Amino acid sequence: MIRRTRVVSALLGALLLAGPLAPIAGAQQPAPTQPAPDLFQESIKAQEDAERSRGAYNAGAVAVNVFLVPGRAITCVLGGAVGVVALAATFGTGYRFASAAVHEGCGGKWLVTGDDLRPDIRDGGVMESY
Repeated sequence: MIRRTRVVSALLGALLLAGPLAPIAGAQQPAPTQPAPDLFQESIKAQEDAERSRGAYNAGAVAVNVFLVPGRAITCVLGGAVGVVALAATFGTGYRFASAAVHEGCGGKWLVTGDDLRPDIRDGGVMESY
């Protein structure tokens, strides 16, 4: 018990001593040597590029939804049927399995938007591969 108290006291003392030194350490950062890019112009260019490609992704989303929505409806109905059969076969004791079957078939996102199809781009348009 005494050892734990000493450790906690030592940590608190170190934090108290380091607290006043933080502004001094922050003030020692070197100044940037290159001028900052015009962020406003870059954001306008990025918005224009996004607007051009938005129509293609929205059209792709419509094509995906033509097949996705009926497929989801079929799996939802089949999941419900499996759930009802499971409840009947177990005389109501298998309600967790029946609930999971219905949620698996009917859960999730039913409609795809253009934003869902757009790739995740990082670091100024370069896609990373791992």
